Amino acid sequence: MAARLVSVPVPFLLLLLVVLAGSRAALASETVEQVCARATSGGAHPDLAPFCVASLRAAPGADGADARGLAAIATNLTLANYTAAVATIKTLERRGGWTAAQQGALATCCARYIEALNVVHSAVHALAVGNLRDYAADMAAVAKAATDCEDAFGAANAGGGGGASSPLRKVDEDAVNLTTVAALIVGSLEK
Repeated sequence: MAARLVSVPVPFLLLLLVVLAGSRAALASETVEQVCARATSGGAHPDLAPFCVASLRAAPGADGADARGLAAIATNLTLANYTAAVATIKTLERRGGWTAAQQGALATCCARYIEALNVVHSAVHALAVGNLRDYAADMAAVAKAATDCEDAFGAANAGGGGGASSPLRKVDEDAVNLTTVAALIVGSLEK
């Protein structure tokens, strides 16, 4: 089941508008494609350039934003994605039909994504005040939620909890990719 984007709380939209207003004042000189290419090149993630472009192009305001504005948009997309992941997990828990080990994995996933949401809020603040070092540390912790979720299902399924793959594989993959793209864009700001 793919994660769906949900509305972002008003304080974060206001923060996004402030960042975007500053970005527009600088008159964006780069396109989404250029920012994504620069952010994903020269490292371990050149394959994320198409994902970066597609994700940002789908977001309102991306076409007129500079790299800093795109970083804010990518971070807010991460926040929305993690919020949607929690909703998806809760839906799966209510649906039932899981082994005890899989129920435990779902509980681990839910807890890790909720913890990550708190850290994304911290990352949004760090980006807004220009503290890119704290932002990078926060986003590294955020990405770990999705990998911890996949690991929990791997352990549940390997331990006789059922041979099925994680029902959150696509959700977790998108979460890691969005978090990585946001962090790469912010990292490219320092260059």
